[in-house]
Amino acid sequence: MAKFPFRKKQSGANDRHLQEELVNKYFDELDLSSVQNEAGDDVEFNADGVYSRINAALDNAEKKKTGKSKTWMVAASLLAGLCISIMAAYHYRYALLDRLDPIASKQLVAANGQTINFTLADGSKIWLNAGSKLTYPETFRGEKREIKLEGEAFLDVAHDPAKAFIIHTGNVRTQVLGTSFNIKAYANESFIKVDVLSGKVGVVTPAGKAKSTTTFLTPAEEVVFDKNKLSVIKNAQVDVNALSSWKDGELVFKNAALPEVLNTINRHFNVTVKADVNLARCSITANFTNVSLENIMKIISKLVKGKAMQKGTVYQLKGRGC
Repeated sequence: MAKFPFRKKQSGANDRHLQEELVNKYFDELDLSSVQNEAGDDVEFNADGVYSRINAALDNAEKKKTGKSKTWMVAASLLAGLCISIMAAYHYRYALLDRLDPIASKQLVAANGQTINFTLADGSKIWLNAGSKLTYPETFRGEKREIKLEGEAFLDVAHDPAKAFIIHTGNVRTQVLGTSFNIKAYANESFIKVDVLSGKVGVVTPAGKAKSTTTFLTPAEEVVFDKNKLSVIKNAQVDVNALSSWKDGELVFKNAALPEVLNTINRHFNVTVKADVNLARCSITANFTNVSLENIMKIISKLVKGKAMQKGTVYQLKGRGC
């Protein structure tokens, strides 16, 4: 949609309420069935006119401070006769509100060695793992609740059948109505993983040549999307409680690939642990909760039949492999 110049207003709570009422009242009462041009086609939406007229209506309402009924008369007289198609009416209702009174975007960052628990405006609860960033709106408007995640989070989404909850992780989109699940999407890892604890989740992934595929998950199921190959693997009977136990301060691995384990340890302890290429296919099953980094490195060294060389805060794993 094209950008239209108009004066941005500094709005308080009362102004925002008035703006939303003006726009919603207009679209609710518009007789869409009669909005056609002489040829019988839908008429193009004049966004310039809408923006300037609503701003003028707001200014006039502020100066006169009239009652609610007079405010609607001002809005009706300025907006009467505006032609719009049915589809445009549905779309522009929230576009107008976003133009008139944009909702602030916020960020929440969990540094290495840190986890954060947070509640969104709709009541959804989020646990953010170390080395992760969440971008979210101050409040949700319209028919969708959308956030952006870089890293790992466990979400307990408040149920709202009228407003889908969407998590954007790069070019992967995860959509739910109300459920609890774990999503892992770190930039330095080659995969994006979604595991469901309760409810139902739809994960939309790219499939090449501008196409996409949707994978539906129910409890104890997971999808692993390979960012390089654009391939999807769906697994069942997954212990979601174990893999999401990090939100309770635990450090548990079940048949996890060594590179993934080391990345988790790096973020958890804020260190750097590397491994020789021949160890990449090793997998680890262990509970390292409340175990020191030094002892963790000793245990992993035995599991990969090798040893860990330390230089300051950097460890290098060497071994024969698994």
